[in-house]
Amino acid sequence: MLKEIAYGGVVVDCEGRILLRRPTGDFDGYVWTFAKGHPKPGETPKETAQREVSEETGYEVEIAATVPGSFVGGTTSNIYFLMRPVRVIGPHGKETQEICWAGPEEARNLIGKTSNPMGRKRDFAVLDAAIHLWKGI
Repeated sequence: MLKEIAYGGVVVDCEGRILLRRPTGDFDGYVWTFAKGHPKPGETPKETAQREVSEETGYEVEIAATVPGSFVGGTTSNIYFLMRPVRVIGPHGKETQEICWAGPEEARNLIGKTSNPMGRKRDFAVLDAAIHLWKGI
């Protein structure tokens, strides 16, 4: 069965810190993860990813590159973009309990708190691919 596609972003600042979000109520076992979501009618993948990141983190972002690969989660197949923060545009939306900036190892430890095994495995793969891409830019 084909899974729906969702688009999201891995936001990395100039110091190499990664922006993570904590879903409200640790939804579906996710403690710390990346912003992502489904496209609205007429939206491109990049527009979807930028909107979802802005809504779920409160940051305006710009896309630097596409993270190579498709990352399968529990309910969706996910495409991620490597992003840079532009500016804070407001508080994060209600789907997010809190956000934090973390270095790569701290991000790995935070993602490791997720109790959803498939989601945790996906987010580790996304983190590794995004860091590798960021180092090459």
